[in-house]
Amino acid sequence: MRFSEQRYLAGVERFIGVIPQCQALKMAALEANNKRVLFTVPFAEHLIGNAKKQLIHSGVITTLLDTACGSVVICALPRFEMCPTLDLRIDHLRPAVAGLPLYCVAKVIKVTPQIVFTEGEVYQEEGLPVARAAANFMRLGEDKTPLEMDVAVFGVNE
Repeated sequence: MRFSEQRYLAGVERFIGVIPQCQALKMAALEANNKRVLFTVPFAEHLIGNAKKQLIHSGVITTLLDTACGSVVICALPRFEMCPTLDLRIDHLRPAVAGLPLYCVAKVIKVTPQIVFTEGEVYQEEGLPVARAAANFMRLGEDKTPLEMDVAVFGVNE
């Protein structure tokens, strides 16, 4: 592991702290290391997409999955790299209901020189997944990402 879990968590919090949609959702990182992250989005009325059935909009779930999977990518690499989403496949398993927070665990499956493979799962109650995703991220390379980005996110200059 490159850093302590506290440093990974602080880095991920800095990373999502500058993303407008994460701010709008009040998304927060609860745990982070080089293999796994845990995020949450607290319930808010404006997240409801189906007022009649009181269900959370699927865009909230998509954003949570993409962000959590992307965040575990930056933790898994030797240093921060720009890694845009290459592919995001989501299986919606059950509706997310109003009144409960969302949680998302994302983990790294494999790191290659060009692509990082991840999986994510959103749930409101542990053991009852709302959605699952396979997300792949394109590595642009360290040479395409200024070292200052690593310093800004993880607070080190190696």
